[in-house]
Amino acid sequence: MSKVKVLLASTLLAGMLVPAASAASNSTDYVGLRQSLENIGASIHWDSKDMAASFKLSNGITGLVTIDKSNYRLAGQEVQLAQPIKLVNGKTVIPASLLQSILAENSKYRDPKDAIPTFTVKAQGETEAVDSKSGEDAADDPAIWLDPQNPAGSKLVATNKAGGILVYDMNGKQLQSYPVGKMNNIDLRYDFPLGGQKVDIVAATNRTTNTIDVFTITGATGELKNAVAEPIKSKMSEVYGFSLYHSLKTGKFYALVLGKKGEFEQYELTDNGSGKIAGKLVREFKLGSQSEGMVADDEYGNIYISEEDVAIWKYAAEPDGGNQPISKVDIADGRRLQDDIEGLTLYYGKDGSGYLLASSQGSNSYAIYNRAGDNAYISNFTIGDGDQIDGTSETDGIDVLGVNLGDKYPNGVFVSQDDANMQDGKKLNQNFKMVSWDQIANGPASKLDSGNGANPRQLVNRNTK
Repeated sequence: MSKVKVLLASTLLAGMLVPAASAASNSTDYVGLRQSLENIGASIHWDSKDMAASFKLSNGITGLVTIDKSNYRLAGQEVQLAQPIKLVNGKTVIPASLLQSILAENSKYRDPKDAIPTFTVKAQGETEAVDSKSGEDAADDPAIWLDPQNPAGSKLVATNKAGGILVYDMNGKQLQSYPVGKMNNIDLRYDFPLGGQKVDIVAATNRTTNTIDVFTITGATGELKNAVAEPIKSKMSEVYGFSLYHSLKTGKFYALVLGKKGEFEQYELTDNGSGKIAGKLVREFKLGSQSEGMVADDEYGNIYISEEDVAIWKYAAEPDGGNQPISKVDIADGRRLQDDIEGLTLYYGKDGSGYLLASSQGSNSYAIYNRAGDNAYISNFTIGDGDQIDGTSETDGIDVLGVNLGDKYPNGVFVSQDDANMQDGKKLNQNFKMVSWDQIANGPASKLDSGNGANPRQLVNRNTK
């Protein structure tokens, strides 16, 4: 920090100190949080249920403090204080050392070039609302199945975490409903060798049975059939995030599972010799905290995992790929990503190009990164209200497919879960919203590729590791 900024910070700090030390019963100087934040143009939100205050600085950086806790979150990092946050005379007060850290973060990203580029697209399609008797959080994660004969007849397969798997057509009409359990995350792959044939499979985490459930899909009707020989039961206490991975290097298929405590398990999926699928655990490791969003890049042999409050990590996807990340793609500091980081998906472009997209639940937006190389950041976007369809907020799962899916989505579609599905001012059960890829591609200052998506049935091995 420059001398001028240090002097300014010291001056602000001196003016913000309040005589709360005696009330807090320790010798540490305390300052009022709300007044301190308002003095620097930050916003603050008080959660009376959790006795916590979340705040956002004018440069986008976010933080969270909780009464009687000595740890806090700021700029995507969790830090321990010597003294706890306190509530004094109905006001939140924090140690002066925390204010110094807030002021230091507030001084960053002040150059206009540091602003986060963000654009808005309009919702074009939506599914019927997910059935949930209590109206509770239910819709979660979508996956798009490509019909090889009739792309406009492709299907959307999605989870109802209140109790099942749903199949929709591309107009959002529900075709199938399978009450197989509290399903969380879902994914699909093509041409799995089973019973002497190539079949397309859909798999998901089942929190009712703590298993990985695998189905074959009949594309014409969207019918799913259980394909597992014996239940593939996880070692973790509760299955959560999920992705499939088809290694184009070896030809093998894998199920990748995340747990609520950051556990990761990788299962090899094979034909058991009787036309059913068996799963064998081949790798496991642990992230630092709760993780859910996950997507595997079949061509490059990478896995992307969103540790919800921390970062997006890139790992090697092969079972011998080790237990440490290759790199950190981005952090949940509140600017490009604001916790929770939720859904992840990949737009496969031709010749190895494409994009990684992430749901930034805390900011109701989606971040876009290059798929290749070091995953350079490109832009954020939001989904606003369409002509007759509302936009999205607090999104969980997402998916994208960049091929021709008919007149409405000639260059592909982006699908996202919507937490608050509204119609004529009334809140309905949750559902999934759809946006043409062209809208997204034309949004950034430097337009994204469109009309150049790779067919997911014809991917190429680019894994040189």
